[in-house]
Amino acid sequence: MDKELEERLVRLSQRLGEMLETSFHAFRRLTEESIREVEKVKGEVRQDSAELTNYLVSRGSATENGKEWIKPCVSIASSFERMSYNIEGIVERLKMMNHEEILFSDRAVRELNDIFQEAMDLLAILPDLIVTRNKLLAQQIGEKVRVVFKMANSYCEEHEDRLIQGICMPKSSPSYLGTLESLKGVLTHILEVSGKIATLSAKA
Repeated sequence: MDKELEERLVRLSQRLGEMLETSFHAFRRLTEESIREVEKVKGEVRQDSAELTNYLVSRGSATENGKEWIKPCVSIASSFERMSYNIEGIVERLKMMNHEEILFSDRAVRELNDIFQEAMDLLAILPDLIVTRNKLLAQQIGEKVRVVFKMANSYCEEHEDRLIQGICMPKSSPSYLGTLESLKGVLTHILEVSGKIATLSAKA
């Protein structure tokens, strides 16, 4: 991996972290202004993602030898793109919640806060992993993602039980479950990226 590609991957992972963080702030304080801030970062993420893809295509077509190490990098870029789609899904639900004045219970807010924070913490590690390509760090990320996944699945099951019992409001349930699923999607792609970077390390 050349230095420019490394810098582009680091920049995109940082932008995604910023996008998730601004989404979290919007979730905590849902206003038209907070949503506009997320939209601004979303545009920057899309631009960086497009530039990364164009760079990889140009490098991959330059030489035959370049294609061997470009291929996993294209896969990483694809995972970053799908991660952004999941965060965009959160943003769309925030817009709907703001428009329809949907509120969550204190418990639902605490649960989503937990998963948001864990996802932000894990995403914040990716730039260091990209630079160091440390296999032990990649393994630690994988172990942590699996723990958080288990937590998120437990929250989902408990929420559905409360919904059946009539404790939760049906109007807010799709937004809660959808946000949780989008966060799980972010975690899935963090896991994929860490595994692919570990693969790059093994080939180095």
